[in-house]
Amino acid sequence: METKQELRKIYRQKRDEILPEIRKKASRQIAERLWEAEWYKSRSILVYDAIKSEVDLSLFCDEAWKAGKALFFPRTMGKEMEFYRITDRKQLEKGAFSVMEPAVGTYELQKYNREEEAVMLLPGVVFSREGNRIGYGAGYYDRYLEKHTNLYTVGVCFSKQLAEFVPEQNDCPMEEIVTETERIRCRTK
Repeated sequence: METKQELRKIYRQKRDEILPEIRKKASRQIAERLWEAEWYKSRSILVYDAIKSEVDLSLFCDEAWKAGKALFFPRTMGKEMEFYRITDRKQLEKGAFSVMEPAVGTYELQKYNREEEAVMLLPGVVFSREGNRIGYGAGYYDRYLEKHTNLYTVGVCFSKQLAEFVPEQNDCPMEEIVTETERIRCRTK
């Protein structure tokens, strides 16, 4: 059985090997599955801006904005992370780890209110059908989810990132996983 570090290395490589045109097509298929989900009726959705070979949520976000959804993007501060509502991609700037983050201080941004029910779309390196997730190892999402227990968590990944087994660990479990080929219900709160 592989360790967390070994799984991270194996599945990051699998994701990186997906050709850009295939990744683009799969990202579109994932966006379509996300739009069809029951939870898409939710007004507030916490999302991310893709880095490297992650699922690109640009198309999903563009359509969600057109549909009047409130989209919140993460910004890191030290070891913590907060989500801020943005209404346009121009409100993002390069932040920690070269991730595009809300430009706090440049625009009047609204911080996500933890009382509000919302959906969080999470990136990751590897997921299991049971909802276990291995992220990048910094723990930002896990610390955030410990404080915001009312969020419905949806792991977003390519089908090549699904593993037969991911050991349960400190990473917060997903309630649902969406790939280009399927939506997987993992657990309910």
